[in-house]
Amino acid sequence: MSIPAENYYRASLEHRPEWPVLEGRVQTRVCVIGGGFAGLNTALGLAERGLSDVLLLDARQIGFGASGRNGGFVFGGFSRGEDALLRDLGPQRARAVYAGTTDAVELIRGRIHRHAIECDAVEAGIVWANWFRDPRVLRSRQQLLAEHFGVNWQWWSRERVRERLRSERYHEALFEPQALHF
Repeated sequence: MSIPAENYYRASLEHRPEWPVLEGRVQTRVCVIGGGFAGLNTALGLAERGLSDVLLLDARQIGFGASGRNGGFVFGGFSRGEDALLRDLGPQRARAVYAGTTDAVELIRGRIHRHAIECDAVEAGIVWANWFRDPRVLRSRQQLLAEHFGVNWQWWSRERVRERLRSERYHEALFEPQALHF
């Protein structure tokens, strides 16, 4: 198995924390496998609930895998699309599931502040830019989010997009003000 190149986040650290290799037998109440975002958030959530007997294991290092290589964008929704959620789950369940993702954004934001996590958090929203000349794709998504999920992604005109992104590549966009990046 080849080892991927070091990720940007780890390469930019001034101090690289190292943890000892686990040796011998260890007794613990909960063992979390994997030091990516999901594993770290699970271990932190347990600690926030008062559970101190938690062991976090990773085969390589914290943030080694996909979590260390993502773009750091945090916003609600699913990659498969909200229309698929509606189709597969029905309106009530889809809205509840989607709300779980926006609640998770607030949970992450709160943890960054509460625990003073040094992660270069930028709370400036995200831009969902359209590189096609047809604005109907964005208008349709904006309407779907508002009607079925109670979410208002703001419409940005072509002029505003090009001014903010400093690129002629993109046309209109949707702006999600509650999103963050770290």
